[in-house]
Amino acid sequence: MQYTFQLLATNTKALLDSIGIKKTSVLGHSMGGMVATRFTLMFPDIVDKFILVNPIGLEDWKLKVPYTGVDKWYQQELKKSYKGIKNYMKESYYDGKWKPEYDEWVNILAGWTLSPEYPLVAWNSALTYDMIFTQPVVYEFPQVKAPTLLIIGQRDRTALGKNLVSEEVRQTMGRYPELGRKTKEAIPNAELVEIDGIGHLPHIEAYDKFIKPLLQFMKK
Repeated sequence: MQYTFQLLATNTKALLDSIGIKKTSVLGHSMGGMVATRFTLMFPDIVDKFILVNPIGLEDWKLKVPYTGVDKWYQQELKKSYKGIKNYMKESYYDGKWKPEYDEWVNILAGWTLSPEYPLVAWNSALTYDMIFTQPVVYEFPQVKAPTLLIIGQRDRTALGKNLVSEEVRQTMGRYPELGRKTKEAIPNAELVEIDGIGHLPHIEAYDKFIKPLLQFMKK
């Protein structure tokens, strides 16, 4: 099955329909931000508010990263280890700064690699990466109609494919302070909350700084 954001958005809509939800606020984090964006674009009549928390997809990586097919992604996933996962999170999620409490999030992903069914997980991850690279949402932000809140941790440097480009190009990717401001300008009715000293997971790293602006936005 080919993974598409349209499929994920349609599945989400079907779930909401099955429990009788007619209006909803949509919040997306990381890859969920791309799903939430596609959902908001496809079903604008049921979205009353739209929230993005350090989403990926604020830039089009295929403009900088050479295309890597599903098979190559799969081979890379099969090589994953605790050390590699931690190094990626440290560099991308936390801009080189690590705290012991982040270890549990490494343990989850590293634990998958120990399962006899990990090849299936790796294949699904490969399909997911291909979806992310080939189905950008960044060009459609101006079409978003719902009031929007962007919550952006400023230390985030997440960008898929960094390992496939030169150091010079790598430095231009995942620059969330810039990406957050560009996205605010692109979405017609958007507010931006920048959280200094925080990386890819504001809701985990700084819950109070995350939840306060979210609740204020929801009350409007």
